Amino acid sequence: MEISKDDVRNLAKTIGLEIPDGDLNTVALRLSGLLALMNEVEKDLGDEMDRIDPIPPVYPREEF
Repeated sequence: MEISKDDVRNLAKTIGLEIPDGDLNTVALRLSGLLALMNEVEKDLGDEMDRIDPIPPVYPREEF
């Protein structure tokens, strides 16, 4: 998936983030690469990803 500098600028604006023009190309390249790799993982694992609960980004303090 190719992400353009305009795509990055628009995505950043939706969350109130200002990215300097000089950094837009780098962010677009990195985001495009990340999304391409995520698509490869999805192709390789397919439905298996839907059967596994995601790890929470913050570990809860209470025991389960």
